[in-house]
Amino acid sequence: MTAIVTVTPNPAIDHTIFVPNFSPGKVNRAEGERFDAGGKGLNVASFLKDFALEDISASGFLGNENKELFERYLEKREIRNEFVSVDGKTRTNIKIIDESKGEITDINFSGFNCTARDCSDLKERLTRLAKTHRWFVLSGSLPPGAPDELFYEITILLKSLRLHVAVDTSGEALKKAAKARPDIVKPNLAEFSALAGISNPTEEAIISGLKELLKSGVQTVALSMGEKGAIFASKGKFIRTIPPEVKVLSTVGAGDAMVAGLVAGENIGYSFEERARLATAFSAAALTKLGPGRTSRERVYPLMKDIKIEEVRT
Repeated sequence: MTAIVTVTPNPAIDHTIFVPNFSPGKVNRAEGERFDAGGKGLNVASFLKDFALEDISASGFLGNENKELFERYLEKREIRNEFVSVDGKTRTNIKIIDESKGEITDINFSGFNCTARDCSDLKERLTRLAKTHRWFVLSGSLPPGAPDELFYEITILLKSLRLHVAVDTSGEALKKAAKARPDIVKPNLAEFSALAGISNPTEEAIISGLKELLKSGVQTVALSMGEKGAIFASKGKFIRTIPPEVKVLSTVGAGDAMVAGLVAGENIGYSFEERARLATAFSAAALTKLGPGRTSRERVYPLMKDIKIEEVRT
């Protein structure tokens, strides 16, 4: 077992509101709400804790003006708080869930701006954590003020220390980070198409793009494709995983759960096929529950046997 750090440069307070038959432009009545410490890296840390991996740290940036929710959350989940505090507020994302229609409406606010000094402080914090941790998961968007190269620079730093890095981001941040040869990259289809320069993502084009990404030095690619499952590529092997049908309560964090499952599988020492199956089971389990416990072993392991695996012809 190895200690794991998740890095979330742009976390968010997830304000979820449950509104049956939500109608824009009209008065709507909410049946309930919840506030959660959100952000892709925090989701990964939470999923790893749910799976009973103990030595988990969370880092990134937090706004000084509203960091208390995150501090309470990390303390309650027993996730080590290694965030760097910055001036301003952490952003808020509002999600209006209409279970009767099966629809989710997102309203996202902007948050703090980080400075060059903040980015330097984060690298110093991660360098210190590198002495006691082996895996680092870099997740989510970059906040205003952070350079597109931030994940690239962090990956180069950590790989120079012979550590393992997983990256789950998009756009220019992903294009640049991929050049640093992270161990794991987890794009969705739109993110992968942009990364590989694919305008028409046929299976042939996807496989060709995956081969190029592996050739560049990335060790494992997990391409999530929603209901169509996922394609995993590593060391010349290409497999497709197809999850069982489940009742979807929320899609929030499903991709983060896949990242967590891959890192958990590496932590356990699973084979490539077992890691892919575990990651897909993590994602399926996350779809059907809110709050803590979404990827507990009691929920994940029974799903693993229902994951179909197909070899992808190349």
